[in-house]
Amino acid sequence: MKRSIVILFALCLQILHAQSLQNWSSQNGHSFKGTFISKDAQSVTLRGEDGKEVTVPLAALDDKSQKLAEKEHQYALKNAPAFTHKNRYLQFSLYPKTNFLEVEFLQGTQIVNNETYTVSLTLAEIRPPNKWTGIHIKEMVGKPEKGRSDVSMRLMMENGVILKFTVAVDDKDELSYEFEAEEIPDGLPKLSLRTGISFPKLLAYDIKTESYKGPLSSTGVLFKDLPTILDGYEIHVDKRDSKTQKVPYYEKQTKGYGAGGFTVVAPGKKDFIFDGPKSGEDGSLYIWFYSGKEPFQGYSIRAGSSAKSDLSAGPFTLSVK
Repeated sequence: MKRSIVILFALCLQILHAQSLQNWSSQNGHSFKGTFISKDAQSVTLRGEDGKEVTVPLAALDDKSQKLAEKEHQYALKNAPAFTHKNRYLQFSLYPKTNFLEVEFLQGTQIVNNETYTVSLTLAEIRPPNKWTGIHIKEMVGKPEKGRSDVSMRLMMENGVILKFTVAVDDKDELSYEFEAEEIPDGLPKLSLRTGISFPKLLAYDIKTESYKGPLSSTGVLFKDLPTILDGYEIHVDKRDSKTQKVPYYEKQTKGYGAGGFTVVAPGKKDFIFDGPKSGEDGSLYIWFYSGKEPFQGYSIRAGSSAKSDLSAGPFTLSVK
């Protein structure tokens, strides 16, 4: 049924760590950094900075770390996923919340790039002249439905819109998903659905030292030295006509790019690849550089339906190579 409502549907990936590294200490005074994974009555499992998991007896931790483990355990129970799947190459979880999908790629027992990739959604109503009002998730509709080769989760928003997300459940080394607006109540204003897919800042300008500081340099990098320290950091814009454009992290960008796929390249890490459908009518990808800044200051990748579609789009795929 045709509607007078114009809906912009965009879906982005936000790449971030699901939980940050925390400081843990043993009874004998030894300290180390790790990310909480799980806890039982006798032990706690942590992931170290190298991506390897280690199980530590609770009795070996000091009182502060034992309390931290219990706190993280209770948080994990409260925010447990609605569905999980794991194969030889990846593991993913579905959640009835804004950060509704998390995926980690695997190499043996280690997590590739030591990264958890998160897909988060935002729905907004747009009223004249240009007022955006965010719409929150009200509830999950039923439980995730698992088919022979996929699983679907439906989320009802506070304005009555029902969104359906479908993720492939297979033994492939890539994550594939589709989405659609399954129900849209009459009388709604213009809508926009998208996620803030953010690649975090690697460096930010520090006025005091007149240099750039961040995860890549705590001492500071001068502007003239940015090409050197950012050597090897690139975004490959893969056009549908098979042409590829390389965007260095240190070059200022004045516009975004539409493409059939994007590849994020970083030294010492496997490439992260985000591919769109083969046909532009089934969905599109777009990269956005914040306020025309250099990529090292953050950017986002968005995947959405085409203007001619019925708001269904996909499949989109995520992988590391």
